[in-house]
Amino acid sequence: MQTMLARTILISALLLSAARAQPAPPSPAEADQLSPQYAPALVPVPPNGCAWASRSFSDGAAFCVADKVMQICAAGKWVRESASEGCRGALANTR
Repeated sequence: MQTMLARTILISALLLSAARAQPAPPSPAEADQLSPQYAPALVPVPPNGCAWASRSFSDGAAFCVADKVMQICAAGKWVRESASEGCRGALANTR
């Protein structure tokens, strides 16, 4: 009997409790007035250079991202060279 009474009280409390919802997203007009919460850091990039992981690289910079895959900065854009022999398994020796 007490178990049934406890269940009834618990269910009643759950049903009668105030529901809480997330606030509605701001309208476009309100969003323009709000200051941004997060602003990415601007990295000074040389002419025709590239940015990667918050660091700047000059034109012609290259590094290996996988075995035989090289990332090259060319004319301000990152280009992947997938059949590059420049890496020669460099990532296999990083353990």
